[in-house]
Amino acid sequence: MRIQVRLPRVEPELYEQPRYCPYAGCDGRHFKAHGTKGEIKPVRDPHVHEVRAYRWRCLRCGRTFRVYPHGVSHDQQSNRLKGLSVLLYVLGLSYGAVEDLLSAINIPLGKTMVYLNVQDAGMGARQQQRQVVLGGGKRAVIGSDGAYVKVKGQEVGVQIVVDDATGELLGLEIIASESTESIVEVVQAVARQVEAEVLVSDDLDAYKGAADELHMEHQICRSHVKRNVEALAAELGEQVKAGEPVPEGVASSPERLLEDLVLLQEVVSVRPADGEERLAQLYDRYKAAPQPKAGQRHTVWYRMRMLITRLWERWWRLTLDQRRGDLDGTNNSSERCIGWWFKEHYRTMRGYKRTESIRNVFTLTAHMGARSGHCDMGTLYV
Repeated sequence: MRIQVRLPRVEPELYEQPRYCPYAGCDGRHFKAHGTKGEIKPVRDPHVHEVRAYRWRCLRCGRTFRVYPHGVSHDQQSNRLKGLSVLLYVLGLSYGAVEDLLSAINIPLGKTMVYLNVQDAGMGARQQQRQVVLGGGKRAVIGSDGAYVKVKGQEVGVQIVVDDATGELLGLEIIASESTESIVEVVQAVARQVEAEVLVSDDLDAYKGAADELHMEHQICRSHVKRNVEALAAELGEQVKAGEPVPEGVASSPERLLEDLVLLQEVVSVRPADGEERLAQLYDRYKAAPQPKAGQRHTVWYRMRMLITRLWERWWRLTLDQRRGDLDGTNNSSERCIGWWFKEHYRTMRGYKRTESIRNVFTLTAHMGARSGHCDMGTLYV
């Protein structure tokens, strides 16, 4: 995993004037310096070991509070050290390994504190994500995909929604199953906020149902369909060797079926303008193949009929990119988000202990990854 970010800076001589009273229930906006010498505060940081904090008094409630220089808060560690510990974890080190590395360079930080830093940064990333969805304007095309991870040894589903153009994570939720109802709930929450017109997904039936229920156009990933058709064609090519009799009314033969499998793969790969008509002609050839009774093995002729039927019914969704200029016909944005910013980190882990950690860590890594080269980690600690 390669992520380029800017760590928070620590500037011991730079102070911001207080803008509001930090105490709950006070709306004070006017303050007066309380003393001029300030107080020395030790701080854990790779370069700065102490800073000076100054006290201010709120003219409304009369209470005093400290103001710290840029990059330092009331915590014992600087924002730079927080960002460094989070970056090391995101790059694949365990909490304990981050502790060991920092101790080796004489910056002691316990693994519990590393864990808390990661969770805090994740919550900051989630807050920024919500702001992006609420105020980021219209996103015409969104993509969705899912994955499974373990929480305390039990598998749970994670469903994501991304901006198909940028790959930016727009939504994430823990779901019980990849049912239409579960996916609709996750996609709908984002689609309404960004006024999405198109849903891009793999060829799972639940996405078809979700797109229909939300009245969105639907692009099925052509790469998924191509791989699935190739795999099924290989299976049918082997099954036809068993010499199953040709059902009455089926205008084909074992040799013709093999030729038609090649034709199907070509149609799916090229997606020609007359693809729908070609599929209709193939369907006529196999439509008489009878459906097996319960418990009976599906014949190669019936499986061929159902393969053609599925492709014919989904052709309009498989070729939506040919009618719009803002699609590439794949679900790569969602797959990259899951593959690069979720599974790549997850494969070094034994699982999660809390579902909340999934939300925090995945959102954080996706946030840093999608903005790689432009991600300022200082914004996570404002």
